[in-house]
Amino acid sequence: MSDELTSEQVEAITYAYMDVKAANKLMDEEENWGNRIQAEAELYEATLQTKVDLEKAFPFLIEEV
Repeated sequence: MSDELTSEQVEAITYAYMDVKAANKLMDEEENWGNRIQAEAELYEATLQTKVDLEKAFPFLIEEV
């Protein structure tokens, strides 16, 4: 694998990191963290898109082990 990442790969990693931070905040906050159902729905959509982006940027992720 190359030592340098493409802009597509950097973007995919950046969004994945943002999703991880959001998931962590959702799980770490008290029960009254705004509209929890809405937050969970938004996080679901974000992580679904990030999964697609990561698989596109790093095809080895979807290869069978």
